[in-house]
Amino acid sequence: MKSRNETDFEQLPSDLMLRVNQLCDQYETELRLGELPSIDDYLENVALEYREVILKELIPLEIEHRCQRGETLKSADYLELFPDLEPDWLASVLEAAQADQLAAVVNSSAHKQQNLTAPPSLERCQQRIVKEGILSQAELTALQLASEAEPSSQTSEDLTELLVQSGKITDYQSDVLLSHDDRRLLIADYLILEPIGSGGMGIVYKALHRRMKRIVALKVIRADLQHVPDRLKRFEREVQTAAKLSHSHIVTAYDAGEDQGIHFLICEYIDGESLTQLVRNSGPLDFFDALNCILQVAQGLEYAHRQGVVHRDIKPANILVDDQGDLKILDMGLARLQQPDDVILGAEAQTELTSSQFFMGTIDYMAPEQARNTKFADHRSDIYSLGCTFYFLLTAQPVYQGETTVERILAHRDEPIPRLSERLCQVPPEFDPIFEKMLAKSPDDRYQSATELICDLESFSMECPGDQTALIPQVELSQPQSHKADWASDPTEVQPAVPELTMLASTSQQELAKSGALPVRGLLWGGLAVAAAILIGAFTWKPAVTDHSVADSEVAANLSKTNPSHSMLAPFQQTYAAKMNLPVKREVPLGAGESEIELMLIPPGKFLMGDQTATSAESDAPQHQVSLTRPYYMSATEITNEQFREFVNATKYQTDAERSGGYGMTGGSWVKTMDYSWKNLGDLPVQNQAPAVSISWNDATAFCEWLSDKTGDRYRLPTEAEWEYACRAGTDSAWFFGDQPSEMDQYAWFLNNSDGQVYPVKQKRPNAFGLYDVYGNEWEWCQDYYSASYYSVSPVENPTGPAQGRERVRRGGGFQQPAAQLTSYIRGHGLPETPSRGAFRIVRETQLD
Repeated sequence: MKSRNETDFEQLPSDLMLRVNQLCDQYETELRLGELPSIDDYLENVALEYREVILKELIPLEIEHRCQRGETLKSADYLELFPDLEPDWLASVLEAAQADQLAAVVNSSAHKQQNLTAPPSLERCQQRIVKEGILSQAELTALQLASEAEPSSQTSEDLTELLVQSGKITDYQSDVLLSHDDRRLLIADYLILEPIGSGGMGIVYKALHRRMKRIVALKVIRADLQHVPDRLKRFEREVQTAAKLSHSHIVTAYDAGEDQGIHFLICEYIDGESLTQLVRNSGPLDFFDALNCILQVAQGLEYAHRQGVVHRDIKPANILVDDQGDLKILDMGLARLQQPDDVILGAEAQTELTSSQFFMGTIDYMAPEQARNTKFADHRSDIYSLGCTFYFLLTAQPVYQGETTVERILAHRDEPIPRLSERLCQVPPEFDPIFEKMLAKSPDDRYQSATELICDLESFSMECPGDQTALIPQVELSQPQSHKADWASDPTEVQPAVPELTMLASTSQQELAKSGALPVRGLLWGGLAVAAAILIGAFTWKPAVTDHSVADSEVAANLSKTNPSHSMLAPFQQTYAAKMNLPVKREVPLGAGESEIELMLIPPGKFLMGDQTATSAESDAPQHQVSLTRPYYMSATEITNEQFREFVNATKYQTDAERSGGYGMTGGSWVKTMDYSWKNLGDLPVQNQAPAVSISWNDATAFCEWLSDKTGDRYRLPTEAEWEYACRAGTDSAWFFGDQPSEMDQYAWFLNNSDGQVYPVKQKRPNAFGLYDVYGNEWEWCQDYYSASYYSVSPVENPTGPAQGRERVRRGGGFQQPAAQLTSYIRGHGLPETPSRGAFRIVRETQLD
């Protein structure tokens, strides 16, 4: 049996057909977004024997789209690109598409002419409201009479406006009622409320079951595909697969049917967002939140696998989280039913897949065996994809990088599995074996069932409860180190190893735990290999720490003989914290809700401040040594909109921008208007977890004063020296990650990747002190007055800037700056009342006993 395009689509194995469906859906989605994706890109990883099948599915879609855009097409346009196409088939496709477009233009003109004359009459509108079951005639009449403004609406516009204002209909329903088109609001017993999604196959609506009053998701196949056999089978296959499954962590299919030629599927409606949206909007999850997520998904997969269903496209976008924090797996209808005797739609024999398969699945979450050959994908492939999903939840990035499809596929096959505890600050080392087993290259080395995985996850959660895990700032052992030439050029003399650090390097983790020198759990540098690295590091560190306080003098004396490199700084931070009995991380609650500020400990130390070469500006030089003699806490992120809102709600504070105009985005430009402030950024969305911007120095200082009064602790903006020292995190290179600006994409939102907007915090990698977004997103205010010549007269210890001045210092750069303007030493400045380029992070002073 041939499809409408006369291809051998129907002769493909059902498993392969599902993925062709998915490929077509993806292509149509891109077309609907106004793009014209390259068919060649879709064929890049398609086996030769399937190229014609895919071409005959995609080319009609492209031709239809281009005809709708008014393009004049010829067969030669496609035969030149794809010479193996059948000319007669191509000519028939072009003829059909052009005829359809001509008919659409005629119909559209008729509709436009009808719409230009007048909307539907009041009588017709009333009849449709009753016919569609929106309201009964009695309810409609009573509502109209009860309206004080218009006891009897005279026009259909008046009536629909009244119904919208009274909450009886939605804006979408009003639009349909006032139109002359044939869009339906009632399908079987389901009243359509509004569209909530669309794809190549059809549209998904939010709908209401009229009798049960239950909100559902109603998916209908597109009207123009209702009578296309292959597309209809794609839809029916999804219906039958979904019907097999009923589990609390899988979106439930309630009903399916056909009503007056419209085929529909009714599913559970989830009032929430996908994990992709959650991470993109709010940043990476905490470790135990992410662990809870994959445990829920694993439970859903365990059930599906027992029913013989393998999803084969587990990824964050296919997992919804509702307002209660419960997760639901989407798109089980695209899964593969592993039934030996029957395929999904009938009793035909399951055709054995050949060893050469076209590419299927989502690259960044796909198991190596699935990329090699689809018939090898089984329930263990879902477990691999779940491990990749877990990594994304923690980092907002895929496990493996690569510029091309092939590079990423090969990375999944060949690159070593990352050790989470070495890449991510909050992951306990005890979890590494679980993660590595989920991402084992061979399915035989992986968890053999979701049940086995769940057992390990639950055991780990019981043994390592989240509230006992100390947060350890990220250690990047793989990051570039300063070159020997750089160390040699430093004026500070390298000192011999410190006895205390030598002892730590040669002492076991258990002994350290017993001695009380370090926490029992969460150590990133336990074990012989890392201990050896610390021992070596002890001989290469430079003088770093002094302090005038009596309590701190011994530690300062010892640690002043060291200067941590980037890779060694997290242990240094931990060592200092343990010695001084200070937590590495503090959480400061802001109100009755869950909003809190995360603070990271910054140990005292010495560093070289400024630009050694002065290539950027004279104000960034001369480079000079600075000593910070006391520890302090700095907020891990810029203060977010959610946190700033707590302050505003508590004090009724009005920012400078609200009083005299602020900055926002209009048409791609950062402009000032009286309407813009941190609450309204024009074209930029205001997101809870994004940094509060359009904030003046005065506003930032007022926030610190409020927090100081609220907590009894001293909060303020960081001094310029404190900011740079915390940003550098023990490095003397231009950026804390090294000297290569090409790596900036991993650490900051800036000109090359921001698309002209700010983003939620914690989506990029932190520095070794656990500070996020110190580069990019938006400039950060410092406490100091600004003077271009200050460095030449700056004191050596604890500099606080000039005694007076007109402007204040800003640091870190913003989303509009290139990498070259986001170095650790670049200085910005601005008037304290101006909100332009304004965000901030805070410092909490620490008093040692």
